[in-house]
Amino acid sequence: MITPTPPGAPVKPVRLLHTSDWHLGHELFGHTREAEHDAFLAWLSDTLEQTQADALLVTGDIYDVANPSVPAQQRLYRFIAQIRQRLPRLQIIIIGGNHDSALRIDLPGALVDTDVHFIGGLPRHERTPDMERICIPLKNADGMTAAWLAAVPFCRPSDLEADGLAGLYARIITALAQKAHGLPMVLSGHLHVAGGEVSELSERRLVIGGEEAAATDLFDPRAAYVALGHLHRPQTLNAAMPIRYAGSPFPLSATERAYRHSVTLAILEPTGTILDILPIPRPVAFLRIPEQGALPLEDAVKAIQALDLPDLPRRLRPFIEIAILVDGPEPHLQARILAALEDKPVRLTRIRRVAPQSGQNAAPSERGRDLADLQAKDVFIALHQHKHHKPPSDALSRAFAELVLAASREDDSGQMDGNN
Repeated sequence: MITPTPPGAPVKPVRLLHTSDWHLGHELFGHTREAEHDAFLAWLSDTLEQTQADALLVTGDIYDVANPSVPAQQRLYRFIAQIRQRLPRLQIIIIGGNHDSALRIDLPGALVDTDVHFIGGLPRHERTPDMERICIPLKNADGMTAAWLAAVPFCRPSDLEADGLAGLYARIITALAQKAHGLPMVLSGHLHVAGGEVSELSERRLVIGGEEAAATDLFDPRAAYVALGHLHRPQTLNAAMPIRYAGSPFPLSATERAYRHSVTLAILEPTGTILDILPIPRPVAFLRIPEQGALPLEDAVKAIQALDLPDLPRRLRPFIEIAILVDGPEPHLQARILAALEDKPVRLTRIRRVAPQSGQNAAPSERGRDLADLQAKDVFIALHQHKHHKPPSDALSRAFAELVLAASREDDSGQMDGNN
C-alpha cells in the first residue's frame, strides 16, 4: 500500500544506499572470494543500520555467472533474510545485470514481501513494459512515499523497440513522473555510459541497440539521481544530474586494486540530492610485483624473497600477481617463481609474461600478454586488418560485438532447466 505524503507537511528525505556488481560466486584464478563477500555483506548490514537507510538498491551482476552455485545463492538469500529481520522497514530492490540470468533473479519474487523487489529482466505486461512493476515508490523514515524509483535491469535486444534504449527510458520517465507528482525520481540501469572509466580485463563489453556506450542524455534531467551498474570503478559522471556507478565491493582483477571501492548513500531531499560516498574496508590485500610494468626474472625473484607478510588464514591471505619482463625463452620461469613463493603467505593469481618493445628506451608492451587478456574485438580488428588491409566498418564491428555478446551468455531458459 502506498501512503501519500499529506499536502504541506514537512517531508523527510529518502536515504537510498546504492551498491552494485557483487558477483557472488566469483573466483580469481581458482581462488574463492567467499570470505571477502561475507566480510562485505556483514559491513553492508552494519552500514545500512548506521546510515538509517530507507532502501537498498543493487544495480545488477548480483551473481558472477548466469548459473550460480548453490552457496552463492544461499549467501544472497541469507543476507536478505537477516537484514529484513534486523531492519524490517528496509526496502530492497535488486535488478539483473549482464552476468545474471533474468529468470533466476525474477524467480524468488513471488516468495518475498512487497518491500523486496527482484527485477531480473525488463517486466512486461501484454508485450509492453510493465510500468507498475518498473516504477517503485520509496518510503522515508515516517513510512510516507517520498520518492519514486524506476528499476531498469540490463536490457537485451528483445527488450527494445524501434526507438531503442532512448525510447524505453523516455517512456519510463514519463510514467515515473506521472506517479511521482513532483517527488524526487531515481532512474537505474545496468549498462556502459560514455565517459565511464572501464576496468581493463574486468567488465564484458555490452552492446545495447547496436551501441557499446550510451550517452548521458539518455537520462532525463528531471531525475534526482541515476544509479548505474556494470563498471567496477566507483565514479560519478559529468552530466546535468547526479549519475553514479557504485562499483564492485572489492577488486575483481589486478587492474582494480589501485582504487578504493565504496557504496553510495543518496539522500533524496525535495530540494536536491546529497551523495555520501562510503569506502568499503578491504579484507584481503591485492599485491603486484612490480606495482607497475614488469621486472626481469632475477629482480622479480629478489622482490618475492623480500616480502615480509603476516601469516593469515588462507582465505584472508593476499592475492599476488607477478609480471616478468621476457625477451626470449625462459624455460624455468614458472618453477623459479613458485619456488620463491613456497614459504610466503600469499595466493598467486598468475604470472604475466611481458615482452619489451623494440627500441632502447621503449616501455614494456603487451605483446606477450596472456591469452586470457585478449579481447575478442581487438583480435577481430587485427585479423580483418591483416586479411583486408583495412579495419572493419562500424556496422561490421557492431555486428561482431553483438555476436560476441550472444555467445558469451548461456540461454536463460536452458540455465533454468539445468542444461549447459
